[in-house]
Amino acid sequence: MQFHFEKMLEKRYEPQVTVTNETPAWLMICLAESIKDWIGQSPRIFCKSEEPYLQFGYEVLTFPVAEFAQIFGPLIYAINQAWPVQVFGMGSQDELVELSFTKEGTAPTIQQKNVSGIPCAELRDLYFCVKFPDPLAADCMFRLLDAVEKKSAAVALEWEYADFLEQQRLARIDRTLSYCYVSLEEEESADPVGWLSGLTLQQKCELWRMFLGKRLFLPEFEWLRDAMLQGAVPNWIEWHLALYRVLEEENIRFFCKDGQFELLDKEGHRIYFGVDHSEAAEQVLMKVLFPLNQ
Repeated sequence: MQFHFEKMLEKRYEPQVTVTNETPAWLMICLAESIKDWIGQSPRIFCKSEEPYLQFGYEVLTFPVAEFAQIFGPLIYAINQAWPVQVFGMGSQDELVELSFTKEGTAPTIQQKNVSGIPCAELRDLYFCVKFPDPLAADCMFRLLDAVEKKSAAVALEWEYADFLEQQRLARIDRTLSYCYVSLEEEESADPVGWLSGLTLQQKCELWRMFLGKRLFLPEFEWLRDAMLQGAVPNWIEWHLALYRVLEEENIRFFCKDGQFELLDKEGHRIYFGVDHSEAAEQVLMKVLFPLNQ
């Protein structure tokens, strides 16, 4: 975004943090989490389809510019080396002020750009605009920051984001899975059951649809079966609602009589299952349809 600014003021600052050698995406996640803790509120996040921009802002009464620079300047500077970052706040008399972070030699410097040329010790409101290499990267970061804002332990993303996630070292790409899973925990858990919390209701519907329509026995149902046996399924109600939504949308009819049950597809053909229901997806299906059976 281009703005008309008459003046630019520069001032050195002393960083309070050291930036680790992480990818820009990880640094963006760290920035969002840190600002949320510092300000005490979640951001409003915007991402317009087919544009390479991500914007997020906070409505705050006031924040000290010097402290903001000391804590977040190194992070913003590091991200800006890969993805251009613009930071804005409102000064006195509702003057728009842009903050940017550079280095003169090895000395970190904060720049204030505005029309009046009057330096601001404090600003109100805080707004970021980040430009990404392409719209897909911007959309992926929107999904990730939205998950951070909701305090999700993990997020499941479609395969179109796989290259970006791999480049940013956010996910171990496993083509046997239905989605790309990103752990947002400080220490990534090796237990895939935790990744179930990253699935949306729509994604759960798609997993049921692939099982019932294409007879695909997906790894996610193995995780679900294991979590079910432990009594630790996150958002268990959504798996029930997702199944019944798919049954209705696909016009699959469910019959149960004299201790026997069957599912018929929209053509009236029976959907068969193994006699012993040995597959994880079959076991989960039976538990949803017959919750009182052990």
